[in-house]
Amino acid sequence: MKYRPKPTIDRPATEAELTHISETEDMLEKEKTLPPASQQVRNLAIDHWRSLKAFIKGNQVIVPQEVAEARWEICKQCPYLLYDETNPDTNKVDGRCTECGCFMNVKTHYATAECPIGKWKREDEKK
Repeated sequence: MKYRPKPTIDRPATEAELTHISETEDMLEKEKTLPPASQQVRNLAIDHWRSLKAFIKGNQVIVPQEVAEARWEICKQCPYLLYDETNPDTNKVDGRCTECGCFMNVKTHYATAECPIGKWKREDEKK
C-alpha cells in the first residue's frame, strides 16, 4: 500500500478561492464533451460501412443539397452541437455533435447517416 500523507488544514479557504472553486465546478458541469475516441471511430466506421454498402448496391450515397442543408439547420438548433470545432479535413470552423463526435456539416451529406438522437433519419430508410 502506498503511503498517503494526511491532508492538513493550515487555514480556511478565502472567499476568492471558494468563488473560483464554485465557478470551476459550474463550468465543468456545463461543459460539453465529445464521446471517447474509440466510440467516435466506431461511429465513423459504421457510417462509412453503410455508405460503401449503398455504393456497391448502386444506391444513393450523397443526399441532394437541399436535404443536407435542411439537416444542417436542424443540427444548428440542437443543444448537443459544439459549433466551434475546426474540421481538420476542411480547415473550416464546423460543428461537432457531442453525442457521436462527428463533424455534422459533413455527416449531413451522407444518405446512410442519421442523427444520433433521432432528429433526422437515413435517406435510404425513408422508402
